Amino acid sequence: MKKEITLIIFLFTFLFAACSTVKETTKTPANDLFTLKQKIQERFDDSIFANAHWGVLIKSLKTGETWYERNSGKMFMPASNEKIPTAAATLVTLGPEFTFETYMNYEGEIKDSILEGNLVVYGNGDPTLYTRLTTDPLGLFKSWAVKLSSMGIKKINGNIIGDDNAFEDYPYGYGWTYDDLDAWYSAEISPLQLNENCVDLKFIPPATKEGRLTIQPNLPSSFYKIEDVTIVGDTGNSNIRISRAFGTNTIKISGYVKAGSKEFEETPSLYNPTLFYVTVLKEELERNGIKVIGEPKDCDDIAGWKTTHHNLTLIDKHNSPLFRDVLAGLMKPSQNLYAETFVRTLGWKKTGIGSFRQGKKIVEDVLKQFGIQSDTYAYMDGSGLSRYNYTSPEILVKILEGMRHHSYWIDWYNAMPVAGVDGTLKGRMKGTPAEKNVHAKTGTISNVRGLSGYVTTADGEEIVFSFLVNGHLRTAAETNYITDSVLEIISSLDRR
Repeated sequence: MKKEITLIIFLFTFLFAACSTVKETTKTPANDLFTLKQKIQERFDDSIFANAHWGVLIKSLKTGETWYERNSGKMFMPASNEKIPTAAATLVTLGPEFTFETYMNYEGEIKDSILEGNLVVYGNGDPTLYTRLTTDPLGLFKSWAVKLSSMGIKKINGNIIGDDNAFEDYPYGYGWTYDDLDAWYSAEISPLQLNENCVDLKFIPPATKEGRLTIQPNLPSSFYKIEDVTIVGDTGNSNIRISRAFGTNTIKISGYVKAGSKEFEETPSLYNPTLFYVTVLKEELERNGIKVIGEPKDCDDIAGWKTTHHNLTLIDKHNSPLFRDVLAGLMKPSQNLYAETFVRTLGWKKTGIGSFRQGKKIVEDVLKQFGIQSDTYAYMDGSGLSRYNYTSPEILVKILEGMRHHSYWIDWYNAMPVAGVDGTLKGRMKGTPAEKNVHAKTGTISNVRGLSGYVTTADGEEIVFSFLVNGHLRTAAETNYITDSVLEIISSLDRR
């Protein structure tokens, strides 16, 4: 009996000492590469990810040495790490000072104060008429109303026509999930884009269960309809569902709202962004005293419409913010609409055809400059929403290395989310050596996470990395812990 007690005490002491050692080694900073590699290996060997697939590559930008790799040449769904090739190719091709252009024109003639003809608007995909890069999504339309008034126009006898023929008619990415098409992150793509082709809805619960839910859209319009069938009560938690049947703009709000609970926001997408654009333009002109007799029209609904523009008279040409700022509007919040717009704009700018297929060819040409052949990956949309995309940590690192040595490096680096500061990394790695240090692109779709970018060690060595995990069944917090703790270890490395 005494021997058994002694053995139990010995085993307990041994296990306690082992656990203490593991805990201590994970807290102690790594001051040599051997220890660092051991610590990184510990993280990616975590048993809770035993059924998942990790792809990892960590390299020194100073020496080119691989510090750690795991399945780095294997194929993974990248989620929004797909935005890395999209953004890099667009920046390299168009440059940081490129601007999207939108034209307001008229056909017919102006007699006295009346435009006897149509107002025609066309562009090449400016996605910035939203509060992300401007203070007022309607600011351009208001300036156009002032312009028309300065020309003496008080009445338009024709239609307000949106010409969206710069892009292909199919407004989605290849392989996008049908279930998500009413969500903001699956918004349709168009050469004419307003409010990111969505509407932000603020929900204000009533003070008592006898009241009704107040719904405030950030951009009111007759273009869409809101049906509120929510139930209000005074127990439990609010749980609402927002849906929009495909091909319609009726937004249905259902579910349960608790009285007295906090305000919240949701953002459904809208069907036919071109028609949304010209509908709101017509409404804004009328609010500013310009009467419009005709209707808002998508040029696709006009029989025999041809995009020649030769018979149009230019009223105003609008330029978006510079591309370096628009690029940050893509990368920091991970805005899918921007990425898909970039690919089609590449096609339009270089070939005259604003299709994904044409834009894809240009992306592939840029990647070849970085030593990446087109048969080594599957680039199936620009944003990473499609589950048909496949790439590897090795490919992503090659792109990141190529951009590090490119003349547009500063614009590229500044567009990335920064740990603990902004974008999709704002709440991560705070209070660690990785805060304000890591510049990286995140990625998330169901069962897929990604994080690829740059980090600098405590002794000043620049590191490039790519982490991809597929097939996991864990939470975002658990996947973040693995990747973020690795970056914290690297950030702490000091061999001086």
